[in-house]
Amino acid sequence: MTKAAEAGTPRATGSGRLPLYPFDHREKDATEMRSEIVKTENLYRTLRAGLLTATILTVVFASEFRALMHSRPETPIAVTASFSGKEITPDERIVLTLSRPLENGEGRIAVLVASTDLTALFSISPTELVYTPRLFHYPIGESPVTVYRVSADGEWMRLAEFKLKVRNSAAEAGPDGAADNSAEQEGQAGRTAYGFTPNVTINIKGQNQTLTFPREAAPERNPSSEMDGQAGFDFKVTRRGWSLANKFDLVGVGARQNALRFGELQNEAPMIDLSSYLIEFGKDRFKVNLGHVSFGSNRHVINSFSSRGVSGVVPIGKQNEITFAAMNGTSVVGFDNFLGVSRRKHSVVGAGFAREFFKERPNGLRVEFTVMRGSLLPLTSFNEGNVTDAERSLGFGFTVKGSDTSERLRYEVSFGRSRFINPSDPLLEQDQQVTEIRETWRNSRFAEFSFDIFRDVELWKGKKLKLTGTYRHEEIQPLYRSIGASLQADRRQHQFEFSGNLGEINFAFGNLRDRDNLNEIASILKTLNRRNNVVIGIPLGSFFTPNKANKWLPAVSYTFDLTHQFGAFLPVDGEFRDPSQVPDQKSYSQAFNAQWIISERFSAGYRYTRAFQDNRQPGRELADFRSEVHGFTFGTKVYEDLDLDLEFSNEAQLNLEQPRTDKTFRVGSRATWRTPFIKNSIFSGGISFSLAGDKGNQNDARNAELDLQWAYRFAFGSKKFKKLDTQFFIRYANRYGSTIDRVFFVNSLNKTQVFNFGLTFNIF
Repeated sequence: MTKAAEAGTPRATGSGRLPLYPFDHREKDATEMRSEIVKTENLYRTLRAGLLTATILTVVFASEFRALMHSRPETPIAVTASFSGKEITPDERIVLTLSRPLENGEGRIAVLVASTDLTALFSISPTELVYTPRLFHYPIGESPVTVYRVSADGEWMRLAEFKLKVRNSAAEAGPDGAADNSAEQEGQAGRTAYGFTPNVTINIKGQNQTLTFPREAAPERNPSSEMDGQAGFDFKVTRRGWSLANKFDLVGVGARQNALRFGELQNEAPMIDLSSYLIEFGKDRFKVNLGHVSFGSNRHVINSFSSRGVSGVVPIGKQNEITFAAMNGTSVVGFDNFLGVSRRKHSVVGAGFAREFFKERPNGLRVEFTVMRGSLLPLTSFNEGNVTDAERSLGFGFTVKGSDTSERLRYEVSFGRSRFINPSDPLLEQDQQVTEIRETWRNSRFAEFSFDIFRDVELWKGKKLKLTGTYRHEEIQPLYRSIGASLQADRRQHQFEFSGNLGEINFAFGNLRDRDNLNEIASILKTLNRRNNVVIGIPLGSFFTPNKANKWLPAVSYTFDLTHQFGAFLPVDGEFRDPSQVPDQKSYSQAFNAQWIISERFSAGYRYTRAFQDNRQPGRELADFRSEVHGFTFGTKVYEDLDLDLEFSNEAQLNLEQPRTDKTFRVGSRATWRTPFIKNSIFSGGISFSLAGDKGNQNDARNAELDLQWAYRFAFGSKKFKKLDTQFFIRYANRYGSTIDRVFFVNSLNKTQVFNFGLTFNIF
């Protein structure tokens, strides 16, 4: 019996087609079923033709009535910083301004200060990100601030990078910082200053009866409704330069299975729990933190290890400081183990000493020494479910980083040494013969050198050249392991990189050489990795005619990537039997993108990617793959408050070994309407279709999606102190998918319709 028959799905007719939306689940005879199939096929063809016709008419409409349309730019987002070109105090507010808001599907914005992701601490609006460091003050000196756009697929694309220059004390703040640091200045003057900021968020979500086919695919809770929320408060007291700051965050849920620690405690998990907290006490550079803290800057010994515990910074003079931390071995939430250091055998303890050799030039020459002891019991974090083992490690390391007076040469060198202990665990070994891991000291090293070869060298018509070369080397010996750092042992890597710009042209070239099996063990596969990549981008419209940009010339970018991964030899006395088991593969990929801003009213884009995977090991020479993708996007503003996006893509994948060619065609559209007659109200909707199948007609698949949403937001209170901020949405979603495999006789159909709503209250 086929899978389709088991699921109760109607079988396909000789044409291999499936009905589009047969919601009537009653039994039908064959004649009636064939009649419905013909009707739904005609309906599907009509919808497809109508969609393509509407798309063509929309594009024609946009080109003929450009004067009535206002498109939003789809060029790379420009970012400006309020602190650019000046010094700020450690607790001064900063503002990052975007040239345009992110649209649906563009992902989110992320901000890193040095190597710490502070995005969650920013107050984010469509075009501004604001951060006031009530608890986490900026590090003294100069730190990089990098702004990224994180796509829905998890790809991080850098938008901008700034230098954050922080002077020693808030007491030295000038007129620029006076407005935002009045409470701090009162504390400096001898008067006690208080600050209290509560926040309560309540979320109410509901979902009606979800219609599914087959019915067995319906969710367990159908219909469903639930309520959850978060609450937190910040409290700060300042007097004579000393400050005590507290931040507590609580999470409450209406259903036990959504509890914060349900994976750990099951039905014993509390409905209201403590998610995080931080208590900070200090003055100037002296700090003691209790709660969720982070420690470590040595990439191989302990590197930004975060958990609940205690940490601190004790300055010795103006150029030296001692740091320390004692934390739980894994992430912990809840009111249990409040201090985080109740289990000595499940903890990480570290200490460090750092010296700045040039006090007037922070990071001109900085030396750090770090020591760490870690011990883990076979326990997982509250949100993990993997199998763990008892471990212990003891390590130390040092880091030297700095630059010359002009910052043309920048460098960082680090060394780590660690002893890893993995005691025997009978529960995991299950009476099997295992090789004992000996307690041995292992080393690691890292070096990075960057040099600005050219700086603002004018070559042609005001176009200045900047070229930077970077070299990185890293080696981690076999069996190296440190509880405080996540890394891969038994690896040596060399990397060269050149990056720069000529006027508006940006370019980069990179070369990577990587290998493992550093001890040359004959029975273990030795893998070599060679990678080269090139990236170049140029706005054609403004580069050649900067005084008057040509709107018909696009901004283009091109990337090329070549990776060769192969085994150095056939292992002896291992599990390898012939050369075909030793990998030897070359992968090529190319991508071309073009973006047109025809005017302020219309934009378009085109992307082309091509990839080829070449397998070269004996016996697998024909196991190659090739893929090619063409994509088009169009964006318009039909009216002042109505946006429309259209997207087409065509993808082909070729398997040279079978041979077989699979093709996928996608078309979609999305609209956003900011209703002028209802303030703070937005209607949005999207529809998409995809058709997939192979040239041999062995299988095909169809998918359709429809989403509609109305969202409304209103607030009560002043601009400085909003007592109530409410957001409400109603959403309808419809999903359809069918798959036919004529080789394995699979005929499946899946449909889902769901209507849900949500209401969020932000108090204070």
